[in-house]
Amino acid sequence: MPERRVSSIKPPSQSLSGDEGDMDLKDSQGTSDDHNEETFAVIAAEFKATWEKKLRGRDNKIIQTTQKELNLALQNKETEIANVINDMETLHQDFLKQYAILEDKKRKITAAIAEAQEELIPLAIKRHQAIISLGHEVENGQLEGMALIKGACQSTRDVAQELGTLHFDS
Repeated sequence: MPERRVSSIKPPSQSLSGDEGDMDLKDSQGTSDDHNEETFAVIAAEFKATWEKKLRGRDNKIIQTTQKELNLALQNKETEIANVINDMETLHQDFLKQYAILEDKKRKITAAIAEAQEELIPLAIKRHQAIISLGHEVENGQLEGMALIKGACQSTRDVAQELGTLHFDS
């Protein structure tokens, strides 16, 4: 609080003569008004300074309270963000584990398919060769059968010709 200023006005002098007393009374009334105005100004200045100090104090308190609340809110948000980041990292790690497990299964299945294909290639070659061989046998069988049919047909013609040349005497 600012120090109070007390005006140092000399008290009116008391004189024995009436004229001087009137004069002093008038001067002292003028001085008293000045003194009152000065006192009022000093009191007003002190009140203003005190009021401004209280306002600054209140403003500072509001700012400090707001700052504390803001810091607390920021800490809460930082904690919340850190928790979300941790959750995301945990989910990502779980995803990577699951993905690795699926990739291992996929690789095992692919390896099993490759092994099966390796086993199937010789079987497919054998089957293809067997089919080709069977095709040759069928073709040869058809040729033999056609040759037999041709021979049978030829024999039948020969028999018919022989029969046609024979004369029966009846």
